[in-house]
Amino acid sequence: MYNQSFAVVTPYRPCLREIASRIAYPATLGICLAFVYALHLNGMALESVLFAGFFFSLAVMALLEAALPFRNDWKPGRKDWTVNGLYFLLNGAVDNIGRMTVAAVAVYLAPEAGPSDPLTLTGSTLLALLIGDLLGYGWHRLGHISSLLWRFHGIHHVPTKLYMFMNNTVHFVDLFIGSLVSAIPLVLLGFSAEVIALSLFISGFHGFFAHVNADVRMGLLGYLMLGPEHHRWHHSTRVEESQNFGSAVALWDLVFGTFRYRRGEGPQAVGVAHPDEFPGEHQLLRSYLSPFKR
Repeated sequence: MYNQSFAVVTPYRPCLREIASRIAYPATLGICLAFVYALHLNGMALESVLFAGFFFSLAVMALLEAALPFRNDWKPGRKDWTVNGLYFLLNGAVDNIGRMTVAAVAVYLAPEAGPSDPLTLTGSTLLALLIGDLLGYGWHRLGHISSLLWRFHGIHHVPTKLYMFMNNTVHFVDLFIGSLVSAIPLVLLGFSAEVIALSLFISGFHGFFAHVNADVRMGLLGYLMLGPEHHRWHHSTRVEESQNFGSAVALWDLVFGTFRYRRGEGPQAVGVAHPDEFPGEHQLLRSYLSPFKR
């Protein structure tokens, strides 16, 4: 359980803070989905919708961290912002190239969407999200099991505090392959470009949202979707606690026995069990090169 000495003092009254914490997830996701869907209805190209929606969701999550902080000692410092800004420029380009490529392929190869029926769109997007998350789950879990892949994926686990922008601390090889593994099959399975774009957005949203330094309480939704309460366990320095490999949905962790959800609890510390095996979290160039060395 978290050391209570890290508790954040906020001006909210306890009951108001509790309400804010419980509505934070559905409100944040709902606002971002409404923004994306509005852009789509206005005729914006799917690639542009993904791009605009991505930056809009980051802005909303940043406001959430400022309004409802979880731990003061997890707030990023100057070095954190600098290094993650560089990661963002490099990895953001790589990740968006992967996602834009998939979206572009989907536009040309995927079948045209039929009449804009919200129920049909919702059902198809949910199915695409489940399939994409299963593939992403497999790749993510392999990153922890394989000693070779762990060289790449372990870079993401080096930081000792979690906040939204820290999601950028990831090796570009791990990021690029993971994006393609979970997205390309959706095109091959015949989902419409509209459905693929929406499922990619939801998956990408959860990737950043899982790391937010905000007091988010998932409640019963935590047995359906994954959030910060789950992902803090995933970043535990204790290997046996490092569970929850899904990106957005909880289903595959429940099915394969890797689901860990303890409401109100979390790991003693986040990071890697053996930090000496990796460069420091602020050593970007060494982190990029280290997986290729013996």
